[in-house]
Amino acid sequence: METRIHISNVMKEKFKIVLDTWRMTFGLFKQNPAVLIPFLLVGLLDASILLLIYLAPRPPLSALLAPPIMAFWGERFLHYPFNLLLIPRLFDYGHIFSTAFMGVLMTGAAIGMLKQAGEGLKPKIFFNLVKSLRMYLRLLVIWLIMFGLVTAAFRGLPAVFHFKQGAASQMVLSAAFLISILIEAFFIYAIPAVIIEEKKTWTAIKRGISFSKSALLPTLILVASPTLIYIPMIILRGKLPLLMNKLFPEAVLIFLGIGIIISVIVDCLITSSTAILFLNKKKDE
Repeated sequence: METRIHISNVMKEKFKIVLDTWRMTFGLFKQNPAVLIPFLLVGLLDASILLLIYLAPRPPLSALLAPPIMAFWGERFLHYPFNLLLIPRLFDYGHIFSTAFMGVLMTGAAIGMLKQAGEGLKPKIFFNLVKSLRMYLRLLVIWLIMFGLVTAAFRGLPAVFHFKQGAASQMVLSAAFLISILIEAFFIYAIPAVIIEEKKTWTAIKRGISFSKSALLPTLILVASPTLIYIPMIILRGKLPLLMNKLFPEAVLIFLGIGIIISVIVDCLITSSTAILFLNKKKDE
C-alpha cells in the first residue's frame, strides 16, 4: 500500500513538472513572441521548397530542375498529373536538406533566445544566430546521429519483420514510431548542452543522455505529446495516392502544406519545452 502511494506521489510530481514547464513555455511565447521567429523561418523555407518543387516542370525552373527529375524518375514525372505524385518524395529530400542546414541553426538560435527570455532579457535573434553558426558543426553532428538512428528504426524494423498484413505492418510502424520518440528523448538535451553550456559534441551528447535519465518521464511526455499530432499525417501519407484520385491531384499540395504547419508547431513545442525544462533543472544543480 505504501509503495503504491509512493509511486502515485512520484507520478503526480512528474506530471506537475510537465504542466509547470508547459505553463512557462506558453508564458514565454506570450511575453516574447520573437522566440517563435526561428521556427517560422524554417516553415517559410519548407514552403518555398514545396513551391519550387511544384514549379520544377515549368520555365524558368525547368532548365535547372527538370534534367535530374528526368534522369532519376523519367520524363513522365515532368507532366501533369504524374509530377504531383512525385512531389511528396522530392519534398522529403528538400525537408532533410532544409533541416540539416537552416533547421539546425534556427534550433540553436531559438534555444539561445529562450535562455535570454528566461533570464528576463530581450531575445536577440541575430546574436543567437551568430552563436549557433559558430557551433554549427557540433549541432549538425548531433542532428545527424539522431536522424540516422530514427531512419534506421523506420527502415530497419520493416526490413527485419516482413509483415504484409495491414495490422502487423501497422504494429511495426507503431514500434518504429515509439522508438523514434525514445531516441529523440535521449538526444534532445544535447543541443541545449552545446548552446547553453557550450560543451563539445560528445560531451554534450553524454550530458544530454545523463540529463534525460534524470528527467525521463517528463521528457518523454514533452516529446511524445506534440509528436502524436503527426499520427494522422502518417496515416494519410500512406493513402495519399487514393486521396489524390478521389479528390483532385493538387490535394497533395494541401496535405504537404498542412504538414509544414504541423511540423513548425511540433518542433516549436518540443524544442522550447525541453529547453525550458533543461534551464529549470540546471538552476537546481
